[in-house]
Amino acid sequence: MKKLKWFVIGCCLIGILSLGFYSLIYNSGTEGVVRIGYTNSPLLAPLFLAEEQKLFEANEVKVELKRFGTGRDIGFALLSRKIDAGFIETETAIQLLNVQKQEGIKIAGTVIYPFGATVVVRKDLNIRLGDLTGLKVAAENEDCVLVRQFKKDGERLGLELGKINFVYMPFHLMLPALEAREVDAIITKGAYAMLAELAGHQTLYQNWEVKPGDDPCCPAYLANVEYLLLVRGLDSNAVSRVVKALEESSQASPDASRKAISRHTGFKESALNNFPVATFARPDEDFKKEFREDYLWKKQP
Repeated sequence: MKKLKWFVIGCCLIGILSLGFYSLIYNSGTEGVVRIGYTNSPLLAPLFLAEEQKLFEANEVKVELKRFGTGRDIGFALLSRKIDAGFIETETAIQLLNVQKQEGIKIAGTVIYPFGATVVVRKDLNIRLGDLTGLKVAAENEDCVLVRQFKKDGERLGLELGKINFVYMPFHLMLPALEAREVDAIITKGAYAMLAELAGHQTLYQNWEVKPGDDPCCPAYLANVEYLLLVRGLDSNAVSRVVKALEESSQASPDASRKAISRHTGFKESALNNFPVATFARPDEDFKKEFREDYLWKKQP
């Protein structure tokens, strides 16, 4: 009877240990599900489309999408190992990498969006571009390539640029300032302009031909990068397959991407038609030059 008792206890212990071991593997994303954090952003078309078209499955990786309110929430979830990867806004992602250098978090990819120069006016103001005289217009800084391009085009259009009240703030604070009526208009890059228009504000001016420069506001290696895909503790093959699926989804037509954005975020497809769609890409050489080597994910041989 005692032998039977110890045999049963032993079997139970083996079962518990096996379950714990399986859970460890599952949570790491090595053999189980790769948990990816994301926000309700129209800039994440590659992720939405990869899920809809079952490209993760086609690349033999199981993915579970977990929605969060902010990029910071995703960062905390990554640190607490509640997720294995996450799309985080570039500024927030860089802060996380700089503060948590020993946590094994790596950059596996980027979300790219066309640059462009755009002027967006507050939704409650029914004005034209020539009516900016005397109004408060936010810009990143007075030497920003976007401001220079706007002034160049404004002179050609006959605007009284000297009478515009320019104020300066980072790009990510412009939309909140517009929403709070602290400014009347913003001069911003394409991605923030799209978010502002989707929030109901009005675009007065666009120049998609303008390119990022060497100025502090828009360094070339970051100007088009809106999100970073950060990974932690993932098997190299799992990362490779996720990245490949996202690259494949970026080859889809803009119309297919807009439909996926609309279904996932609730934004009307018609509201997205005036803007390009984002794509996913591995970090390019210019990007890599600006980051420490240990910040970048590398495929293991």
